[in-house]
Amino acid sequence: MATMLKENNIISKALLTIDQYKGNLNNLKSSVLDNEYTPLNCPKYFSRTLIWKCCLITDSLSIHNWYTKLHDSRIIYHQLTKRNDMIIPWWVLDPESPFFQSKELSIHNKSNIKRTNSRTSRSTTTTTTNSVSINKIPLTRVSNIDDPLRSPNRSPVRSTRSPTPSLPYQITEEDIELLQIIVLDIERLFPGEQFYQSTNSITHKRHLIEILYVWSRCNPQVGYKQGIHEILGLFYKNLYQESIEIPRTNTISSDDVKILNLYDINYLNHDLFTIFNKFILTSGIISKFYESEEVLWKTIETFNVYLMKVDQLIHYNLLNKLKLESQLWIIRYFRLILLRELGNDLETTTLLWDKLIASPQIHSYGGIPELLMFMIIQLLIQLKTNLITCDFSESLSLLLHYPIQSHLHNQLTRHEFIGNLIKDSLKLYERKANDLKLYEYGLKLNNIYNPNLRITMSYSGSARNSGEISATSSAPVSRSPTPLASNNTSNNSHNSHNNTSSSINHKHPDPKAEQLKFEKLRLEMRLKKKAQSMLR
Repeated sequence: MATMLKENNIISKALLTIDQYKGNLNNLKSSVLDNEYTPLNCPKYFSRTLIWKCCLITDSLSIHNWYTKLHDSRIIYHQLTKRNDMIIPWWVLDPESPFFQSKELSIHNKSNIKRTNSRTSRSTTTTTTNSVSINKIPLTRVSNIDDPLRSPNRSPVRSTRSPTPSLPYQITEEDIELLQIIVLDIERLFPGEQFYQSTNSITHKRHLIEILYVWSRCNPQVGYKQGIHEILGLFYKNLYQESIEIPRTNTISSDDVKILNLYDINYLNHDLFTIFNKFILTSGIISKFYESEEVLWKTIETFNVYLMKVDQLIHYNLLNKLKLESQLWIIRYFRLILLRELGNDLETTTLLWDKLIASPQIHSYGGIPELLMFMIIQLLIQLKTNLITCDFSESLSLLLHYPIQSHLHNQLTRHEFIGNLIKDSLKLYERKANDLKLYEYGLKLNNIYNPNLRITMSYSGSARNSGEISATSSAPVSRSPTPLASNNTSNNSHNSHNNTSSSINHKHPDPKAEQLKFEKLRLEMRLKKKAQSMLR
């Protein structure tokens, strides 16, 4: 009875969503980005599975198109797992490991993969497996767009292995090492998350290991990199929670079966493989953040340039004054797509990823990495008052432990925070080619998030030649868990932080302000020239 209630609930949510947005996927995407289609605003018909699978697999809100798109993507993973060179060598693990299986059992399970229970999927699988030769698919870098075995941006990257392995396939030391590394990371996945500590956690983790192993073998130039297991883990948790077993009954209409097919738990791994692959490969996340250190450093330099254009004071204070290089803290922001920075419960990160998946940047190679840069800049602007009054160690601590909890008082503030984060970053992204517009929007963000902060130019001795900047605030700092100087000690803080101070800002303007305008303009021009030289 409970199962039927869940099925009816899923069908109702899907139909209400389709009706609300007139069957137009672009309307749904816009609603997600505008913070309208959320669990808080649409509790009766919000479905995360529908967002993720329609945006990354079916590319349609028409249930009549879902079947074909789902079938085409699912058969790819089905064929990959049936390959002899994709056998996962569970038997090489420590016999005490919960994932250990005998060699005979591992091979038997591989050759008897059963993913289908519904009426539709049973007939589909039979037809497909009879008409397709499984062992003839070459092992190539996966880039799931129309054909998941080809990439639109580059020619297929062949594995060093034979495209048609002989039988039986010989497990190599590389295969064993790959499996052991993945198992080690998955065993430590989200230790505070109840979902991965429940009685079914071993089954969940085994599925994750299988997907990561197959994906890594399909992408030999990248291979497995620590961090991608957390991305996959967040996807798996959310998709699993909405998945169902389609009952074997004739009482469900054909249209309802097509809807339930989107949520079929027997194809959870198949759909997860496609979503994960498209999210990290097609968007450029892997190539910009994981594939090579050289590209990663260039990406960090690009971030530094954007930061200078949007907020010169934060850039100057962190990189020039404190000598706090971005690579000391930003790599985790990049590689985990803010997963650690937005709280430990995964809920806030999941809300953000809904919007990333619905954004047009997900289909643009390199779009998500650039959008992520502007998200980070917006987060820094919200933390600006603290960042410009801290020393090196305090600033680094703030960046490594972003004080997100101050924004998450309740569900409403959580949703508003994520809504503003995506809205501001999209506005910055739209202005990325225009330095002046980036600077102006940076000023607008500062007026919103730092209304009491006033920046003035102050010089003393040699500081006149170096263009030192001071910050004054009419409100005490209270958003950071790091102890900061109070208004009573602002003079001492001024000396210990290289002329950067936090003090009461009087209503009357500085009488020397007019005389400093020229120096301020000269400093801005110097910073702009530096940004332009870094872009060359």
